[in-house]
Amino acid sequence: MMKRRRWWPLIGVLVLMGAAAAWAQEASPSIRLLLVDETKTFTSTMKVAATIGALRQTGLLDVSVRLSDETNDYADPLQDIARDADDAPFDLVLILPRGLDTKTGVSIWLVSDGLEIASPGERAAVEAISGVVDMVFEGSGIAVDVSEDLWPGLLGAAYRSKGWLR
Repeated sequence: MMKRRRWWPLIGVLVLMGAAAAWAQEASPSIRLLLVDETKTFTSTMKVAATIGALRQTGLLDVSVRLSDETNDYADPLQDIARDADDAPFDLVLILPRGLDTKTGVSIWLVSDGLEIASPGERAAVEAISGVVDMVFEGSGIAVDVSEDLWPGLLGAAYRSKGWLR
C-alpha cells in the first residue's frame, strides 16, 4: 500500500507537466535541454534513464544527453568539451553530478541564463524539471536552480559566453 502512495505524486507531476507542455507549445517553441550525466553506478544510470524518459514525454523539452567523467560536484563538466557545430545553443543545462552515486542530499544543478529574463515556457520547464528530478532522485539529490543558489547562475554565465546557452 505504501508503494502505491509513492507513485501518486509522480503521476500528479506528470499530469501537470503534460498540461504545462500543452500550454507552452501554444506559447513558445520546444525548449532545448542538455542533460550532463556524471553518474557511474547502475542504479544512478537507471534513474537517469527514467528522468530522460519522463522529461521527453512532456513534449515540452528537446532533451540531449552528454556523458562526463568529472569527479568533483562543483567542477564545470563542460569545461573541456567543445560544442559541436550542429548543436544549437540550449535553453537549460541539467547537471547530474557523480556524487549522486555515493552521497545523499547532493545538489543537482539546473543551469539557465537567469529566471528574470526567462520566458513563461522556460519557467514552466524549470518547475517541471525540478519536480521530476526531485521525485526520481528523492533522498540522494535535489534540483537547485539559479533562484536557489549562486553556482548555477555562475555556470549559466560561463555557458552563455561559450555558446552552450542561448
